[in-house]
Amino acid sequence: MHYTRRVFTRYLTEAEERQLLGAVRQYADPLAQRDHAWMRWLRQTGIRVAAASRFTCHDARQALATGYQTVRGEKGGRTTTVYLNKRGRAALQDLLRIRRAMGHPEHPEAPLVVSRKRRGLSVRSYQARMRYWCERAGLDVQASPHWFRHTLAKRLMARSTATDPQGVVQLALNHVSRESTTVYTLPDREDMQRAMEDAS
Repeated sequence: MHYTRRVFTRYLTEAEERQLLGAVRQYADPLAQRDHAWMRWLRQTGIRVAAASRFTCHDARQALATGYQTVRGEKGGRTTTVYLNKRGRAALQDLLRIRRAMGHPEHPEAPLVVSRKRRGLSVRSYQARMRYWCERAGLDVQASPHWFRHTLAKRLMARSTATDPQGVVQLALNHVSRESTTVYTLPDREDMQRAMEDAS
């Protein structure tokens, strides 16, 4: 039940997502552009931030060529693949372009997302940048990069026209067990707000 309550609150509504990405997009400096790109990348693919921190230029090029990302070091040490949609592809292309603009050579094994000190962005740095931008955007929530994973799942569940939306979410998030996706079928903040308005 604790996990259920956590997912109930730990995702971005459509309004919050627009507010966050819109705030980051206003800034033209390379670090803001980099952050805007990786936020879009995580939102469109749902990969965990630990996996994103290990992603290389070669991984990005391979994903752009095949339409699928290879994600290593998932839970249990698994290697999985994640479909790359058009918006995810655009985000990866932007990340490669931005790292070149920051003066980082594109060596195959070099990290895709790079810090100002020319190192791969660490998980803690991803989390810190997310907190920074949530504050700048004036969001009422303290989101972490992992929220993008839950956000993708919630959008898929709500918008999928497939006969088995829950199965789609399971595949998209690479969950071993279907039970892990059950939480995304439960009512969320927006459902609760609409119900409360209807009941007033």
